[in-house]
Amino acid sequence: MSLEELYASLQNVPDDSKEDPQVFDDTITKFDFKKYDNDKELVAKKLYKGFLNVSNELSWDLLDVFQTIPKMNYLNINKSKNEARNKDDIYDYTDFFPELDMASRTNYHFKRTGIEGRIFDYEEKVNLDDVKDANASNSLSLTRKIDNMQHTIQGGVSNLPFTPGGIILNTNSNIGTTVVDTNTFIATPTKTASSLLHKDDYGLFDIPPTLERGIVPQFIVNNELEDLDSIVEIKKADSMTDEQLGIAPSVQTTAKTNEKNWLEQSLVSTPKNDNSFDEEVDKLIPKGIDFGRTTIIKNFSEENREWAHVVDVTHKITNFDELVPNPARTWPFELDTFQKEAVYHLEQGDSVFVAAHTSAGKTVVAEYAIALSKRNMTKTIYTSPIKALSNQKYRDFKEEFDELDVGLITGDVQINPDGNCLIMTTEILRSMLYRGADVIRDVEFVIFDEVHYVNDQDRGVVWEEVIIMLPQHIKFILLSATVPNTYEFASWIGRTKQKNIYVISTPKRPVPLEINLWTKDELIPVITPDKNFLTDNFKKHKELLSGEKNDFRDKNGANHGTLKNNKSGRGGGRGGARGGARGGARGGARGGNNNTGNNKGGRLVVGHRGAGAIGSNKRQFYQNSGANSKTWPHLVNFLERKSLLPAVIFVFSKKRCEEYADSLSGVNFCGNKERSHIHMTMERAVVRLKKEDRELPQILKMRTLLERGIAVHHGGLLPIVKELVEILFAEGHVKVLFATETFAMGLNLPTRTVVFSEISKHDGTKVRPLNPGEFTQMAGRAGRRGLDTTGTVIIMTYKTPLEPVTFKEVTLGSPIRLQSQFRLTYNMILKLLKIEALRVEEMIKYSFSEDNNQALLPQQQKDIALLTERAESIEFYDNCEYCSHDIDKALSLFLDYKENWKEFVSKISAFAVFAAYFSTGRLVIYRLETPDEFVYKLGFIFRSFSKSGNCIVLCFTEENQLKFRGKVYIPYVINKKFIGNNFGTFVKLVNPILEEIPITNIELVSSYKSKTRLVSYLANEKEAIDLFEEEIGSIVKDLSYFSDFEPKKILPLEVGNLLKERKSLFKAIVSLQGPMTCPDFVQHLYPKYFKSTIEDQISALKHLSSDQNLKLLPDYEQRLKVLRDGEFIDKNANVLLKGRVACEIDIGYELVITELILDNFLGDFQPEEIVALLSVFVYDGTNKKNVEEPIPANERLTLGKDKIEGIYKKMLKLYEKHQVPITSEEEDFLERRRFMLLNVVYEWARGVAFKDIMEITDESEGTIVRIINRLDEICREVKTAAIIIGNSDLHSKMSTAQELIKRDIVFAASLYL
Repeated sequence: MSLEELYASLQNVPDDSKEDPQVFDDTITKFDFKKYDNDKELVAKKLYKGFLNVSNELSWDLLDVFQTIPKMNYLNINKSKNEARNKDDIYDYTDFFPELDMASRTNYHFKRTGIEGRIFDYEEKVNLDDVKDANASNSLSLTRKIDNMQHTIQGGVSNLPFTPGGIILNTNSNIGTTVVDTNTFIATPTKTASSLLHKDDYGLFDIPPTLERGIVPQFIVNNELEDLDSIVEIKKADSMTDEQLGIAPSVQTTAKTNEKNWLEQSLVSTPKNDNSFDEEVDKLIPKGIDFGRTTIIKNFSEENREWAHVVDVTHKITNFDELVPNPARTWPFELDTFQKEAVYHLEQGDSVFVAAHTSAGKTVVAEYAIALSKRNMTKTIYTSPIKALSNQKYRDFKEEFDELDVGLITGDVQINPDGNCLIMTTEILRSMLYRGADVIRDVEFVIFDEVHYVNDQDRGVVWEEVIIMLPQHIKFILLSATVPNTYEFASWIGRTKQKNIYVISTPKRPVPLEINLWTKDELIPVITPDKNFLTDNFKKHKELLSGEKNDFRDKNGANHGTLKNNKSGRGGGRGGARGGARGGARGGARGGNNNTGNNKGGRLVVGHRGAGAIGSNKRQFYQNSGANSKTWPHLVNFLERKSLLPAVIFVFSKKRCEEYADSLSGVNFCGNKERSHIHMTMERAVVRLKKEDRELPQILKMRTLLERGIAVHHGGLLPIVKELVEILFAEGHVKVLFATETFAMGLNLPTRTVVFSEISKHDGTKVRPLNPGEFTQMAGRAGRRGLDTTGTVIIMTYKTPLEPVTFKEVTLGSPIRLQSQFRLTYNMILKLLKIEALRVEEMIKYSFSEDNNQALLPQQQKDIALLTERAESIEFYDNCEYCSHDIDKALSLFLDYKENWKEFVSKISAFAVFAAYFSTGRLVIYRLETPDEFVYKLGFIFRSFSKSGNCIVLCFTEENQLKFRGKVYIPYVINKKFIGNNFGTFVKLVNPILEEIPITNIELVSSYKSKTRLVSYLANEKEAIDLFEEEIGSIVKDLSYFSDFEPKKILPLEVGNLLKERKSLFKAIVSLQGPMTCPDFVQHLYPKYFKSTIEDQISALKHLSSDQNLKLLPDYEQRLKVLRDGEFIDKNANVLLKGRVACEIDIGYELVITELILDNFLGDFQPEEIVALLSVFVYDGTNKKNVEEPIPANERLTLGKDKIEGIYKKMLKLYEKHQVPITSEEEDFLERRRFMLLNVVYEWARGVAFKDIMEITDESEGTIVRIINRLDEICREVKTAAIIIGNSDLHSKMSTAQELIKRDIVFAASLYL
């Protein structure tokens, strides 16, 4: 068969579609038969290849020819069975494709309301149980897999924290968390797992991951479902009846449509003719008692959403039993109104901030929360500012809650960690949050006690970190003394965590205070319980002291200096009170002015060392307070006669506490029975100590004091001694207690009377009066509720009267506001960088320091939207034949001209040429801004001020306005055509006036200076007035007066460049055609300028609401540079090995310690040497600058000391290089004698007895114990770091070091445990 015949036969192939086949046309019709007629072999190969080498697959073109395409109508959308023409029309071809069950990762969640559980909303959420491999190392979800049981309490090094509540996380992170609804305002505890998934208009996920689109549904077009769209709008459906909606009784659709209709019909299945009863019932039902895992916060449309709500406690709650019918805990007494309000809101599932006076009963609120969590089968965490308070709270709760499991978690002790209530310090909770401790899942309440401690400069940041890091499901209970800005602080927490928080404050103290002065053995009331200041009584104390002259002498005739400027009423140096007790030679030598030292009541202004701890050099602080050997016996005898004991006497010096207690050597408040009880209590306390430790001087001395009902309490005491004093004081056996202010921090130990030895103290840098908050905290201990009608406060005066202003400020002033102490640390930065999902910028943004800026964000965003809409609606004059082509360029040049002058003025003000530019008499053109327009004036400079950037101008013309009345800026450039086309003319003012203007408002500085002496003109001298009138008459008519001033002096380079740029801008402006020729140029420019102004406002608002406006952002960027240079992070801010090690060092100085670890420096030393060298990081060396450091015990310690100093100097250079701000403590690290305890710790680790240790140091026993306890913490952190780097030798040495120091009295068990 020839090729032509083959082609013809193929053309005759029958086709059902009755269309001409085009399959072979491209090949056969273009086949060159003549080319292959003579070469049969080639023809055969071509034919075989083209037609006989059959493929096992048919092309799509052949399939279209040879097969019939089925009707894609298997859903029978348009026809019913009766309407179908044949059976093929209704055949369901999906039978060819077996449908597999889908493994759905989402569930429908219905929201119900009312007693009958009526559905009012629904939502689709990711099913977190099916999220693959969600665990502590890759997920922030609360529902991730539970970690190793040993990490339940403390968390793990590699664990991620749980998602902080209220914070929008970094959605670019790959870390999976839970879902947030598209209608929510903030992320719920598990946002990012589905934050990138698309949802349709119904809030359902419609596009699977990795696909560009999902299935496009084909809905039924049916008249019966015309109201379907309105049904899906849940909020509308909730307020409409079935009859209004027109729901059909039945719908015949496929499974998907049936499911959808059932869902939507169920939302409106209950008639809603009258919802009033349901609404009333809903208000009574407590919200949140069921303790959900996730709290969805809807996107509230209010412009200024108030998260904090102040509760009115002036009314009585008469129906409390109805509001809380089944309380979780009851008391044998009736609760106060503020306590009832707090209990009610806790039952409602809200957070509360209780700011109440001392002894008002804030602990009741905490107790109820603990009982409530037990009823809900959850946990409560109780945080305290100090470890000692944690121990005391543990003891109190154990005694009060017989039915409750109370646990205690400290750095070295864990007691009942599975308890319902866990007591810990805020630092421990912070560590648990960063380490993702699983116990956080079960926590319902976190109680923050002593919230005013957030003002602490060193540790206040911890409170803010913890509040920010807590997950969404946790409710807050904040307990604080009265502070003036409780609402502001609560608003910050509410806005940050997206929670309602109720502020509850007490209006007054339950036991009012009466404040008195003790003067010349006489008690003088000066402030009544109603806070009325008794002026006459205050003057009386001055009259009693007026017999003392300003320049007085003691009985021996020694001159004790002047008292004129000493407002604190305190005496001089060591030559006073301590001089007599410890020897005249020492007192005279150190007291100043060669005093004899025998006078205990002398007042010294000059004193080299005070009566504080040995080694102090704060001579202004440690001057003798004026108390003599009879002061305290007279006072306590008076208090005993008046039944005003027990009393706490606050003394702002540890050493003076003991000296004042020694002055009561002849006083005994205890009978035989009470003395026997005290003796037995002490024996039971010290029996846990070694025999040699029981005979320490401090313990023996305290025994003699306690047995007479006297005690001291300060940071220098051994922990076991302090606890013993607290226990005996609580039992009422201590009648007089000399204490420092730490006694008032959190310890619930009220007393009858509080005495202040003075009302000023040294705060570490200077002597200052007590602030009202400090005074209130200490004075608040006076007055025992139920025992005393008033609390008595006594302020001691000695020889100098108190200043009334200072006295009123201290006693009646407002407490210090809660202020943010948030600061960035390298440890915090590295931890957040390691988490990735929570950015450091977010932590800064949500801190209390940024609260004011964040509160403005909603309004700023609204303003941006309004301004954007306004800018888009502006219409321009684009068809002007004169100016359309260069109006945009003109606007740009005008704005550059204005900005250039502004920068020129700011630069020139720092140089001497400023005086020449803006000298008196210089002619200037300047502008003023009114609400509607810019106006221009002429004047002579009368005076200029470089610091403020202002000048005073003698104006002699009226306002010169633009030809178009609108607020548009056009520079007044000296060009006749330009001025004539755009500006009016200057008109001489009848009475020239002086105006103060910013120098940046000056448009032109002329080379012309007034010939009139302006001072003479202002003095109305006739000759000057005539000359001035003639001069200004010429100026307003002649433009030649307005040539630019050219200084003769050589200008600084940067100023000269700006001046050069200004001239270039001037040339460009006068070369424009539009401003010169267009008669309506100003009017045409106005919309352009107006839009530019709006865009500037939008840009400014965006900057204010962006991360770039954060106050700490520059500090963060500088610290990042330090971390990069130190190789703690890489260039992409990924945490490297050194950074992971630094994350585990929470004690401070993390970068230096990390360098020591990774340099294998510590590995070359023995365990006792390592722990001795590490003491430098926990002992601050305060008040030891003038004391020589002891020589290290061996050469190895000397080498170690030099190495630490070298590394620290290296880090200081790195800080200086990147201009990182450092604290005074960091700056003075090497000057503070931080190695003072090097030998002490070394000998202790070698096994030397504590009694012998105290003989080689002048530090107090309590300080030594505290330092060694903190060393145990740092050893534990270094051990963890050793695990990270795989250094088993270092890990072993640190374990040994811990064993060496954890012994005897230093680690004696607390009496509270």
